[in-house]
Amino acid sequence: MTPSRIAGSRFAPFLVAGFGILLLSIMDAMIKSVAAAHPTTQIVFMRYACGMPWALAFLLWTRPPAPSAEMLRAHVLRGVLVTITAFLFFYALATLPLAEAITLSFLSPLFLAVLAAMILKEPIPRPVLVAIAVGFVGMGIIVAGKVGGGEFDLVRVLGIAAATSSALAYAANLVLLRKRAQTDPFGLIILFQNLFPLIIITPFAWAVWEVPETRSWIMFLGIGAFGLAGHLCMAWAFKHANAGPLGVLEYTALIWSAGLGYLVFAEVPAWTTWAGAGLIVAACLMAMRR
Repeated sequence: MTPSRIAGSRFAPFLVAGFGILLLSIMDAMIKSVAAAHPTTQIVFMRYACGMPWALAFLLWTRPPAPSAEMLRAHVLRGVLVTITAFLFFYALATLPLAEAITLSFLSPLFLAVLAAMILKEPIPRPVLVAIAVGFVGMGIIVAGKVGGGEFDLVRVLGIAAATSSALAYAANLVLLRKRAQTDPFGLIILFQNLFPLIIITPFAWAVWEVPETRSWIMFLGIGAFGLAGHLCMAWAFKHANAGPLGVLEYTALIWSAGLGYLVFAEVPAWTTWAGAGLIVAACLMAMRR
């Protein structure tokens, strides 16, 4: 193998992961673009309904063995957490600037450290405790930017609460996924990650259903395709490289979201958002080193 091919194989997971994060950032922007026209529960429903054909195609391609009853029970619980995560995050996208919602989602690695200690009995080193404290200071700065200046924006504060709670639910989902990924076929994981949230959210979406216009249908189809493609890119990258270095690439989502927010929605993040983001990213990097 030539040096150029060695270098190419070494950097391929990072390029694929970076591309996957770009796809997921575009998906977030598309979700935000339909948030004003449809209820959040309907958007969650359409996210997974439009992702199901792609998930089924991937299942047929991989042809995994039939799932066990124990596997189904575990993924039903994951489906509940995925549904809660999606609903809260989509609500945050509807009420917050795109970059700000993405920034608050970065709290999930810090929540993951706490939940891993509680559920998996993994110890939390002192530097990680410091990182968790720094991360929450960063969140406090972002919140302060919304309640300072003599104005209290309740809708924005609720959006911040939704984004933070979504990060917590996502971290809980990752704790369960960490166990299931060791034994369960990847095709079934992808299928259940779409199927069970779709089943759970269906009655809530039906209660508030609004007939989508042509533009919304196009956006919903794009949300399903970009979401699945982004997750497949990330899964392939994590299979071929260590999680730690790849995890740093997650923070490029802040660049993509800030750019998309400015170009599509004319959003300019406040300085408190950038300051809080800096502290949250630094805290996550501190935790990842441990």
